[in-house]
Amino acid sequence: MGPRSVSVIIDKLLRRLIRALQTSVDAVDLKAEILDAHIHGYERWLGASPGNIGPGLQTSMLPFRVTSSAIANTMGTAIVLFDGTETPVQSGMLSFDPHRIQIVNVQNNGKTWRIRVANNTGGHANFAAAVAAGYYSDIVLSIDKTNADSVPVDIQDMRMPNGTILWVAVATQDAVAQWLDFVLGIHEYDHVA
Repeated sequence: MGPRSVSVIIDKLLRRLIRALQTSVDAVDLKAEILDAHIHGYERWLGASPGNIGPGLQTSMLPFRVTSSAIANTMGTAIVLFDGTETPVQSGMLSFDPHRIQIVNVQNNGKTWRIRVANNTGGHANFAAAVAAGYYSDIVLSIDKTNADSVPVDIQDMRMPNGTILWVAVATQDAVAQWLDFVLGIHEYDHVA
């Protein structure tokens, strides 16, 4: 192997390394841009339609009401938060994420709740199918009824395309059905999830 072939090989390796580094830098830039859009984006709050279910309405402060199962540590019947018609709230937005919930009231004081928010981004037709496929986020919290509406609770969830259906169900550690009322805050984005 002559000096020229070694230099060609080194040149090719350097070009591959530069492309790989550029791809990594581009990925970091995109993640920083997405994080910046999340932190500095408008937050919109949606309440329930009459009947305490979806579709979520930006003009409503009526809370969604969801009830736990009468079986301890078992999800109650899921309700529809979003039926797919809610987004975009702001013109030109293409995707959103459920960002926070504000607990408005709870039936009983001092209970620990598991709040499960599921979505149909995997094409699932209902809450149970979405959960079985892993398309959900859980929030676990203890609620003091006297301070239920003091601080919103963050949801760690994926960005979703407009038109996504959201469901919610809850469970407590008690063997008695109990209700929880809340409103939902979202962030929207001008790019696809």
